[in-house]
Amino acid sequence: MQKKPLTAESASRPFWQRLLIILGIDSVIVLGAALLFQNITQISNFYFLSSIVFFVIAVIPILGEVGGSAKIAGRAIRKGENVSEQLKDKQQVYEKSAKTTYLFGSAGLITFLLSIVLLGLG
Repeated sequence: MQKKPLTAESASRPFWQRLLIILGIDSVIVLGAALLFQNITQISNFYFLSSIVFFVIAVIPILGEVGGSAKIAGRAIRKGENVSEQLKDKQQVYEKSAKTTYLFGSAGLITFLLSIVLLGLG
């Protein structure tokens, strides 16, 4: 049986694994910050701050995509070229940025919900 060669696509982890890795790293940072400030009741606040950071990271690819598609369409219209072909080329970049947005948006939502649930510690 021959093994398939590893490509970037096949070596990529599934969505749920990447989400759990991000949440695990975030939890270690949150607990480390709570221990550093010697106040375990601040865990809820640190999760809330990390949710804001995750939402900002999730929005960045969206802002870049909006301007990029408009530039491509404007350039193609001026040159008299087919807009749909150039936007199809842009589709791969869009899919990658959409994965980033979904991943960090989900992480932001989960950490926000954790911050609400952990309010009882205070």
